[in-house]
Amino acid sequence: MRNYLPCLLLFFVPTLLQGQLLIIEHTNVVDVKNGSVRRNVTVVIEQDRILAISSAPGKYTGTIIDGKNKYLIPGLWDMHTHTWSSERFFSLLLANGVTGIRDMFGNIDSINRWKEQIARGAINGPEIIASGPILDGPKPVWPGSVAVQSERQVAGIVDSLKNQLKVDFIKVYSLLPRQVFFKIADEAKKQQISFEGHVPNEVSVLEAARAGQKSQEHLVGIIQESSDSAAYLLKLAQRVISDTSLKDPVAKTKLMLRTFNRDKLLAVIRELKRYDSWICPTMVVNRNIGLLTDSAFSNDSRIHYMPPGIEAIWKPNNDFRFKKAGAEYFELTRAMFRLHKEIVGLMQKEGIRLLAGTDYPNPYCYPGFSLHDELALLVEAGLTPLQALQTATLNPAIYFNRTADLGTVEKGKMATLVLLNGNPLDNISNTKDIQAVINKGKLFTKPQLEFLLSSQRHE
Repeated sequence: MRNYLPCLLLFFVPTLLQGQLLIIEHTNVVDVKNGSVRRNVTVVIEQDRILAISSAPGKYTGTIIDGKNKYLIPGLWDMHTHTWSSERFFSLLLANGVTGIRDMFGNIDSINRWKEQIARGAINGPEIIASGPILDGPKPVWPGSVAVQSERQVAGIVDSLKNQLKVDFIKVYSLLPRQVFFKIADEAKKQQISFEGHVPNEVSVLEAARAGQKSQEHLVGIIQESSDSAAYLLKLAQRVISDTSLKDPVAKTKLMLRTFNRDKLLAVIRELKRYDSWICPTMVVNRNIGLLTDSAFSNDSRIHYMPPGIEAIWKPNNDFRFKKAGAEYFELTRAMFRLHKEIVGLMQKEGIRLLAGTDYPNPYCYPGFSLHDELALLVEAGLTPLQALQTATLNPAIYFNRTADLGTVEKGKMATLVLLNGNPLDNISNTKDIQAVINKGKLFTKPQLEFLLSSQRHE
């Protein structure tokens, strides 16, 4: 199919209405604030905004979409992504109703170019909020990161990222030295830019929250902080003490699980809430890592939508993170994931604000598709379908301070919407059954969405 893409390019273009109103008749609008459904209404879109939501069909004239027995929700956000290619990933995102992404590490020049192209209509893609390069320690985990050697560099680095590279936020990472992390926190406040990302190894999750870290990813450090050995493990990470018996990650994980204290977890969660620290648990990537050696799991037909050759990259023996990992490592990772589900359910119950993120394209994390996997895992963790839906709609709007434009289906808001064939409040898997996507007023019909997928498929 990809060989014919140039000939079919016009089919990729969404329906442009040029002065006409777009009218969704007899539809059901899902209120993601309170879980109510406003039934049999007409939603009127003018250019990129919702002009009206009316109970009187026929009042407006324009291009009609039949919304009968269908459900309208806000466009979905994936709040933890790594976007290598607009050509390969944007189609998959839009076809899955993902109209916004928070990109957590990528080539900022490419990302800013995509933003500009999307804004002027040259390409179709999601809204992008991006960090650009990661800030990591002197020996970074990933090539392309900014290696921060000392506190003296921090002011210049933050200024450069904000004012020259035009990043939207600062991403901090695992190997940042403790004092450098706190210097970044101070400088970010001075320069009025948020810092988000991993909790560094030398910092506790509560210290990161107190310092103003806006979001914490992957539940990094939560189990350790809830361990009766938390203080000992933190000193070990800071190299205040040495313990050769815990150099092996398997031994450290065993200790954390053995000494995990649920009462302490509850205290940690309640303190995190005091500092309004958001959590992006990325359940899907945490699950996937534990299942990397499970051929039943990895035999997924969605691989045919990914760039050729990526399956080999995803094999654990080709990934520097997992090359030396044995069966016990993956068994413990699965145990950690089961505990993570319990933790996420308790976080929701205690009022921690959660964000849906996938961490694509980590192993078996598929752009667009995996956002629906994430929502299903959040429901497995104890969230209601409404609460899970909020993590990808209302919560991102609150997080970005964009509730005037995003997050709900209301008059005056951005016309970025997904029309579903089933009610997601009844079953969260209904978010996958998409009839149409409207991205800032641009309509993608069902055939166009199917083409977006087929344009990326290969055998």
